[in-house]
Amino acid sequence: MQQLTELDSSFLVLENERSPLHVGGVFVFKKSRARSKFNFNRFRDILASKLDNEPFFRERLVEPPLNLDLPVWSDDPVFDLDHHVSYVSLNDMPSPCTLMELASEIYGTSLDRSRPLWHATYIDGLENESAYGKSHFALVLKVHITAIDGITGEDLLSQLLHVSPEISELEQQPAWTPEPLPNSVNWLGSAYSNVLNIPTKLTHLVKDTAASAFYSLLYDRLAKLDLPVSLMSVPATPINQEISSKRVIDNVEIPVSAIREIKQALPNVTTNDVLMGICAEALSQFLKDNQSKPKVSLIALAPISVRSTSLDVKTGNQITAALFSLATTEPDPIKRIELIHENAQSSNHYDAAISASRLTELVPSCVAGISARVYSEFLLAQKYKPMFNLPITNIPGPQFPLYFEDNELTQYVSAGPLFDGIGMSLTIVSYNGVYSLTANYCPDLFDTTTHFSNYISDALRKVGQQRSNNAPLSEDSLHSKSTNQNGIIEDVVGLVNNLFSFVGKKTESQKTENQDS
Repeated sequence: MQQLTELDSSFLVLENERSPLHVGGVFVFKKSRARSKFNFNRFRDILASKLDNEPFFRERLVEPPLNLDLPVWSDDPVFDLDHHVSYVSLNDMPSPCTLMELASEIYGTSLDRSRPLWHATYIDGLENESAYGKSHFALVLKVHITAIDGITGEDLLSQLLHVSPEISELEQQPAWTPEPLPNSVNWLGSAYSNVLNIPTKLTHLVKDTAASAFYSLLYDRLAKLDLPVSLMSVPATPINQEISSKRVIDNVEIPVSAIREIKQALPNVTTNDVLMGICAEALSQFLKDNQSKPKVSLIALAPISVRSTSLDVKTGNQITAALFSLATTEPDPIKRIELIHENAQSSNHYDAAISASRLTELVPSCVAGISARVYSEFLLAQKYKPMFNLPITNIPGPQFPLYFEDNELTQYVSAGPLFDGIGMSLTIVSYNGVYSLTANYCPDLFDTTTHFSNYISDALRKVGQQRSNNAPLSEDSLHSKSTNQNGIIEDVVGLVNNLFSFVGKKTESQKTENQDS
């Protein structure tokens, strides 16, 4: 049995019916041949052969009596694979339904905490949609954020994908013998014998409250200073309201070549800057159509890969978060991209970021899972006043096809959790020559007559048309618009991150003192 960390236990407290904390997405595959025999039963058999690979497949959470201790992972003595896999054909739906509509409904449903925290839905009958044919099928995968490893991000999809088509030889698996669930009486006695540790654990669990109080004080003091409009002034938008359990998963694909063409016409910017600029343009028009025109720029939280200490791990390449302005008050989309670049360059995290080639050693879903952990962790410290409007995660993936057996992965749609105050997230995955940009949002917050993917397509078109009509901003102009803002927000990020690590450091120090004595 392994006990949950205080951070993971905080995620459980943060979760509710309106905010299920799982990650995953929709993954579409194309069979290699028209008469392929691959079906749901084969998928289930393959998954059954993987159950010994990762503990999270057959471990469930067990909470202690009277909540006197942190929950533990324990073998599920009544584990049944059929509780975690399901089959749906769009042809059998009682009313017409698209793949993304069905996936949105599945994704908005919480996982059952009394069982291992993952689920996979196999979907076929996609041929009625123009983008797919009879040879296509889809998987909708969900893994709870507490089951995502903070170092590897290991998840369901990473167990299934290969870099080349190959048919697995499924061997007979040995009988699984689960360990018994923890004894309540012994657990209760252990909790009481360690009663002196309880206040420390409770301190861990309420550190988000301490962070909120700290942020409240810091915000009030900064507000009294005679400073220009800064990143502390996060605008109120329709995105940043209390959410419902409804979800929309909306995806658009952009050729990598189209982004590179824009980048080549704009000196000194990166492809990430261009993508963020397109997202910013889409968000600006989207909010305008929803009768919201913020007077200050939207703030995005972007998980990036660094050697981080923000997660409770000892070593390894990690994901941390950087806050930056989307410059949405700048009307010119090209100048906005240049401002975004300047904002990113002035961030200390940007220079420490690990290259895309390092990240592509991981299946993109692993990075997405770790990223979702990071922005969930960040939200624990922003209950008083949000420090960002939405997370935007850009994940560089492999530029070659991946396969599930001999079925090629043709569409990669990744989605993360939403929270009260954060009603939209954007995830960008580059895969096999295409940027897959997914908007995951709560449709009850705004007018969804026009899908967000249309705003992205319009933004791409607008940026492409104007890329050669604008002279770059002068260096002095860029610095004057961003330096003060970044300085303030970097200080805030550093202070909040210190709050996350303070209790852990204190605990380690106490352990050392006890050992010395």
